[in-house]
Amino acid sequence: MAEDVALDTRIPAELDQKLTRLASERRKSKSKLVREALAQFVLTEEAFAAAVAEGRAAVDAGDVIDHEEVMRQIDALLAEKK
Repeated sequence: MAEDVALDTRIPAELDQKLTRLASERRKSKSKLVREALAQFVLTEEAFAAAVAEGRAAVDAGDVIDHEEVMRQIDALLAEKK
């Protein structure tokens, strides 16, 4: 496993106070909370990028439904619920 890498960043004092309070409540270090948050952020961003790439590939392949058709389908589903 690769060595940990130190990051040097600045955050607003108000955010640091909230992070300190949260770390205390969770009985974790601020560093641990930041690592967890950053890991989740990276996963979310990677998933978003993959979804965008998938959508672009679908458009390129012509595998799309135009907006009007989608709205007709939604309206039909809503009408069934009434």
